[in-house]
Amino acid sequence: PEMQFPLEAFDQLWSMAASLRVDIGLRLVDEFPPGQMHVVTHLALRCASVGEALESVVRYIRLTDADDRMMLARDGAEACLGYANAALDQGHRHNPWIVEHFYSMCCVFMAQAAGRQLPLRRVQFRAPPQAPLAAYRHRFGIDPEFSTARNALCFDQQALAWPLQTHDQYLRDILEQFASHRLPAAVESFGERVAEQLRLGWLGGRPLSLEQTARACEVSRDVLRSRLADAGLSFRQLKDDCRRDLARVHLAGRLSLGEIAYLLGFSEPAALQHAVKRWFGVSAGEFRRALTEQNASPSQRSATVPGTAHQPGRS
Repeated sequence: PEMQFPLEAFDQLWSMAASLRVDIGLRLVDEFPPGQMHVVTHLALRCASVGEALESVVRYIRLTDADDRMMLARDGAEACLGYANAALDQGHRHNPWIVEHFYSMCCVFMAQAAGRQLPLRRVQFRAPPQAPLAAYRHRFGIDPEFSTARNALCFDQQALAWPLQTHDQYLRDILEQFASHRLPAAVESFGERVAEQLRLGWLGGRPLSLEQTARACEVSRDVLRSRLADAGLSFRQLKDDCRRDLARVHLAGRLSLGEIAYLLGFSEPAALQHAVKRWFGVSAGEFRRALTEQNASPSQRSATVPGTAHQPGRS
């Protein structure tokens, strides 16, 4: 039977499992009984090609967790599958194993369905390593990068055209209809839609201008401004709010202040320091220490952290 499972309890289960087996994120896929997979996985495996399969995962990932987001980007000869693990949960969420699990499933199931391994170029994790390096090398065939600005599984773009031996158009159409009807029906506001595009741009290393954001939202820049104004919002304020949220996420990691400042478009670390003080009321160092202590002790994650959550566009 299906049931809704609280996100915090879900993350705590992962933490407990990792305390017993540090490579759980990488190896859990090996424990799946044959054929017992989520509908999103079944749908992906019935697609015609690797590219179509990954696009379907991007479209329906919210069936596994309404807060998760995946992005498939193509850049020259490279394709990258990005994953945002509830990045906007105000920095309170600590589950570095779930992204390892998703990327492991991607590599295992696509290799089985295509009959050959994905030609990986890079694997990047926002979190530090959770298991010995040999476990990552065994799973991906290369050494990942850790404590980076994003989660990314990058491979030769030509692999997107590889046909899948598990393709079944009839089953695919049935599963697609089922998945589309079960997709979370929560209606996001236009402000949330704009904010998500801004966040995805920064997480992907491509900060969006007003013009680019409007294009991503499929409206003109004038319409974007007008619709935000109707909701009592402004593009400038939304951009600042998104910067604040992502600064909180990055400060919980191992990137230096200089790297975070660069990723968020600040001219220098001092400008980031000034913004952190304005957003959270404490210095960047103090805020980072508070987040580090919180993430190091999952049982105490309800403790107060500087910087109370804000709604998008509201300060």
